[in-house]
Amino acid sequence: MSSSDRGLDLARASAGAGRLSRLVRGGLVALTLGVLASACTVQPVYMTIANGPNVAADLSAVQVEDVSDRVGQEVRNNLIFGFTGGGNPAPPRYELSLRVTSADARLGFERDETAPAYSVTVTVAYELKEIATGKVILRSLNRGVASYDRSNQAFANQRAKIDAENRAAQSVADDIQLRLAAALASGKAS
Repeated sequence: MSSSDRGLDLARASAGAGRLSRLVRGGLVALTLGVLASACTVQPVYMTIANGPNVAADLSAVQVEDVSDRVGQEVRNNLIFGFTGGGNPAPPRYELSLRVTSADARLGFERDETAPAYSVTVTVAYELKEIATGKVILRSLNRGVASYDRSNQAFANQRAKIDAENRAAQSVADDIQLRLAAALASGKAS
C-alpha cells in the first residue's frame, strides 16, 4: 500500500467519524427536545378532558351584565355569542361585569393640520364572579385598538368610526373570552 493510499484511507475514516459524530449530536439534540416536550403541560383550552373542567359548558354559564352605551353593547353581544355560539345559555353560574370606555386619537397630521387617520381604543375593565359563593375568579383590563381613515364626507367619517369601534370591540371580546376560558380551565373556578 502506498502512502497516498494510506492518506486516502485516513481521509475516509475521518469523514466517516465526522458523519457519526453529527449523527450522535443530532440524536442527542432530538432526545433533549423530546425530554423538554414531555415536560410541557400545555393542553387545549376548549377540549373536554376526562375528570377535568368543561370550559365550553362553564363559558355558556356566564351571565354578562347589561351595559349602557353602543360600544359596550357591542362588546357584550360579542361575548355572549362567543360563550354560547348563538345557542341557549346554560343556567348562570358565573356573573361577568363590564366597564367599557372608548377613545378616539388622531394618528398624524397633514400640512393643513388635518388628521387623515384616527385610532379607536376600546378599554374594558371586567370581573368574573362565581354566583353561588361571590368569589372573584378573574379581574382584569383589556384593550382593543382599530384604526380608520377620515375623508371630507361626514357620513363616511361616522360610518368608518363605527366600523373601527366594532372591530376594536370584537378584538377585546375575543381576548376576554380567551382569558376567561384559561381561568376556568386552570381550575380557579370551583
